[in-house]
Amino acid sequence: MFGSNDITWCMSKCSNTECFRNPIHLKDKVGLHSYADLKDTIYCQDIKVTTQERGWAGHFICCDKCSFRRNTLVTCGDIKWIVSTVGAMRSSINIPELNIKVGQIQEIRPGCWYETMAFESTYDEYDDADVSKRISFEHDWGIFGDTWEDIEQKYGKDVDNVANNMHDEIVEEIKLKIKEAYINAKTSNTI
Repeated sequence: MFGSNDITWCMSKCSNTECFRNPIHLKDKVGLHSYADLKDTIYCQDIKVTTQERGWAGHFICCDKCSFRRNTLVTCGDIKWIVSTVGAMRSSINIPELNIKVGQIQEIRPGCWYETMAFESTYDEYDDADVSKRISFEHDWGIFGDTWEDIEQKYGKDVDNVANNMHDEIVEEIKLKIKEAYINAKTSNTI
C-alpha cells in the first residue's frame, strides 16, 4: 500500500511515519490528491489495538471437557474484550441411553460442535469474560452438523484448524469493532 496515490492522505500532524496514510509516502507529489483529518477516526493507524492469547477457556460451563479452547484478549485504550472459542467436547462418562462412550466427542449445543463468542471484560485482575455482556459480530460463529462423522466429512479430520481460522477471523472483526468503540467513546468523552 505504501507509495499509492489512490488513497485519502491524512492531514493531521501525526508523527507516525509507519502509517501508510502519512503524506510522506506520496510517490507523486504533483497532482490532485484526497486529504482528510483522520486523527481519532477508524482510519487512524495511530490507534493501537493489541491481542493477547491466554491459556484458559473464556466461556462455557463444560469448557474443562473441551479439547479445543482459545481465549484472546483484545485491547484498545481502556476497552478490553474477549473472544472465546470452545469445541471438541469429550464425554467424561458413558451414557448408554444416548449411545455415548467415555472420550467420545459431543455437541456443545444441539447441532453445534464448536462455538465462538465475544464478551466485554470483567475488568478484574484476569480480565475474564463478563458473560452477561456479549458482543455481537457478523462472522459465522459455529461449526455445525448432525453427527461428528458429518463434521469430519464436511471439514476433514483436522476440524481444529477450521475452528482456529474461525476464531482468528472473528478476532480480526472484533479488532475493528473495538477500535470503533474506542473512537466513539473518546469522541463522546465517556473515557
